[in-house]
Amino acid sequence: MEKTSRHISSGHYVRLFWILCVFCLFSFSSIASLAAASDSVDNETCMDCHDGVAAVLNKSAHPLMTTGTAHGTDILCVSCHSGAATHIEDPTTENIGNPGKLSSAMTEQVCIQCHQPHMGRGIAAFDVHADQEVSCTDCHTVHAVKQSAPAEQMCGTCHTAVATDFLKRSHHPLREQNISCISCHDFTGKAEPNFGHGGSATCYTCHPQQSGPYLFEHQATNSFTVDGDGCTACHSPHASANDRLLKQPDDKLCLQCHAAPPGHKTAHNGELTGYACVDCHSQIHGSYDNLYFLDPQLGSKVSGGPDGCYCHYYR
Repeated sequence: MEKTSRHISSGHYVRLFWILCVFCLFSFSSIASLAAASDSVDNETCMDCHDGVAAVLNKSAHPLMTTGTAHGTDILCVSCHSGAATHIEDPTTENIGNPGKLSSAMTEQVCIQCHQPHMGRGIAAFDVHADQEVSCTDCHTVHAVKQSAPAEQMCGTCHTAVATDFLKRSHHPLREQNISCISCHDFTGKAEPNFGHGGSATCYTCHPQQSGPYLFEHQATNSFTVDGDGCTACHSPHASANDRLLKQPDDKLCLQCHAAPPGHKTAHNGELTGYACVDCHSQIHGSYDNLYFLDPQLGSKVSGGPDGCYCHYYR
């Protein structure tokens, strides 16, 4: 029996190509027509039914405008609510877009039309809020005028453990409203993340005196090295039961990494055992003149004096 093969002629491909072209053209035209129709719906038309909404919005951060905003974009009802043309013909809640009912990612796409800095999805691997499906509308209201709550109340709604942490006696001045959560946690993408310098770069914004550079650096303060975790190696960033937000009180903190030299207990009749680490090593963030971060005025503070046992200071 003769074996035959079936094949599709080149003419078939040509016909298929033109069918797809016509289909795509029709689809794009329909989408464009729908978008144009939706964009053609002005605010006044929406207010015919939604009486009173304009008065509320005009007192909020989203006043309805048709002459352009600081962003160069008109604020229209259809800027946030899609499907307006269909909704006018059949006004139901089912055929009008509502950002408050969308997924977190889809809501963000609506908001970033104007709020370009809030593009956290661009670095989704670092966006914890995105991972937890926290939407823009979970924190921000549009159709209501609400008095802005202090940061510890707004963020503390979800971050309850952190909010409770700030009740400790040694804390960053969040409750006093001298700083806010976003003073340290810039999750909007407005500033370039300090990946190269680590978290300490955030701390140095308010604490530049600890940033150096020093001739002799305490490696624990440098979060961009493998030798240390930066400021948070010693300090709890939110609050602590210890002074200066320290994770451990007194010498216990130093002894987590440094063993007390035997000579400190034996030399000069054990005189050094009566001093705390920071009594002598006061330049703990770094020193301009001493490898051991010793206090420049150490000789006048200790009984041995500069000519006594503290000749080691001059090494």
